[in-house]
Amino acid sequence: MLFSNIFDDTRITPNYLARFADDVIAKLTQNNQTNAYDSVLLPLQQQMGPLRSELGQVDTTLNTQIGKTLTVDQFIADFTRYMKDNYIFIAAALGGDKTPAFKEFFPKGKTEYNTLTKTKIPTIMERLHTVAEVHKVALGQPMSDQLKNFQTQWIELRESQLQLKSAVKTNRADRSVARKAVEMELLKTIHFIGQLFPGNEAQCLIFFDFNLLFGIHKAKHEPTPPAA
Repeated sequence: MLFSNIFDDTRITPNYLARFADDVIAKLTQNNQTNAYDSVLLPLQQQMGPLRSELGQVDTTLNTQIGKTLTVDQFIADFTRYMKDNYIFIAAALGGDKTPAFKEFFPKGKTEYNTLTKTKIPTIMERLHTVAEVHKVALGQPMSDQLKNFQTQWIELRESQLQLKSAVKTNRADRSVARKAVEMELLKTIHFIGQLFPGNEAQCLIFFDFNLLFGIHKAKHEPTPPAA
């Protein structure tokens, strides 16, 4: 462990690493009255900038992606409601809910539109677009257009969501470059402090709180035995 990268650990998230580095910077600054730590403090501060920036980019992209997911979910809810509300009108336009034409819209009845998933929707949208065009005279132009437009709206929303997912993956990959730079500066700092105070563990640990690198794990308590 003496010469390895102690920060190369899957349990150490980028945010935990940044938290640890910020704490080291604060403690170096506090004890730097004679500028003795400038050689490690300044490079560490410099490398933290890109890491903070990339962490912010990931947060922003994730928040946007969540918003897009909500938009997609809302679209599914609105589409389901529309098909439920217009069930009777489509049946009336096509001569009843027993006709072959109506079955093209609701081959499995209402329930098919109540259990939609993102994987099922492309097939349903394609089918709906086709039959809405075939029966546009009976349905009327406004309803036919609305049914066909659902497919266009879905494609646009889904593509936008997938692009954001790709952006998140890119940001996470790029972030590792900045993280590695911070890790290297932290390792240099640890060895620097160790050289200044060889064998003095208490003095060295003034600058490093390694507990910050990991999440807090609550200790398990044994149940209290019943009173005699």
